Amino acid sequence: MIQRIQTLWLLSAVILAVLMYFFPIIELADNNDLMIYSYKKISIAGFSGLIQTGYIIAGLLGLIAFFSFIAIFLYKKRILQMRLCTIISLLDIFLVILIIVFSFNTAKNPGITIGLSAILPLIIFIFVLMARRAVRRDELLVKAADRIR
Repeated sequence: MIQRIQTLWLLSAVILAVLMYFFPIIELADNNDLMIYSYKKISIAGFSGLIQTGYIIAGLLGLIAFFSFIAIFLYKKRILQMRLCTIISLLDIFLVILIIVFSFNTAKNPGITIGLSAILPLIIFIFVLMARRAVRRDELLVKAADRIR
């Protein structure tokens, strides 16, 4: 299990998903108000609709981390592992879309500073795609070995 490269890719995705909880995603400045858009606590000055979106994004990020962790242990069920990697990729795309939509809809002309956590979902997406590719290679190798027997 641990010697497979897809395990390392998925473990890296889990670590990055957990790290996203500790860094702010985006800082928005509007009319001398500063908002740090993070998951655990959202400091808001003048905006009220942002609290709910932070919990939605946090829940989605938790699902990505949980499914990535579960996919590590599905090494004997490669087809299911590939499907789970596809689901994780779709959830990650949805996470990026939510971050972009909720960040730009909260203020009309904010000064935006993108934090480290805004880039991490893209890296998670790449790691999950690499894991899926490695699982697919293993599945093709097993099919080829079965065909030779």
